Amino acid sequence: MKTLIIYATRYGTTGTCAQLLSDALEGEVVLQNLAENPTIDLAGFETVVVGSPVYAGRINKRVKRFCSNHESTLLAKRLGLFTCDMEEGDGSIKQLDHCYAPPLVAHALVKNSFGGQFLFSQMGWFTKKMIKMMSKSDEDVKRIQYDAIKEFADVLNS
Repeated sequence: MKTLIIYATRYGTTGTCAQLLSDALEGEVVLQNLAENPTIDLAGFETVVVGSPVYAGRINKRVKRFCSNHESTLLAKRLGLFTCDMEEGDGSIKQLDHCYAPPLVAHALVKNSFGGQFLFSQMGWFTKKMIKMMSKSDEDVKRIQYDAIKEFADVLNS
């Protein structure tokens, strides 16, 4: 089985999670960052996984555009959807359901949030200030959900 993981990342967390998922999947896996290559041929892949960070309740614009432009093709594939965000529990899944188009959410074999991180050393001044105000801290927060990544991979591997 050949799997494509398409993602976008701003500070690297989504890329890290995409790599962790790739490592847990069986068969041939190709990782593709939409910032590096926005034109992707989906023809040779049985399974496609799409991942995006969530900022202010929205997925990355490249991911959103890709999903919109390739919706009919994605609906013909085994599909997985993930987000990276700092929401927890049911709020995170509701956010994912809201961010991706309803037909893709309904079609997805598996969907989940992989958690997120606040890495202050990688943020610009404005973002750092906003996160400090919201979190009331300037300490890095690392909440990648490794179990969620493993469970996601287990579904795709079965």
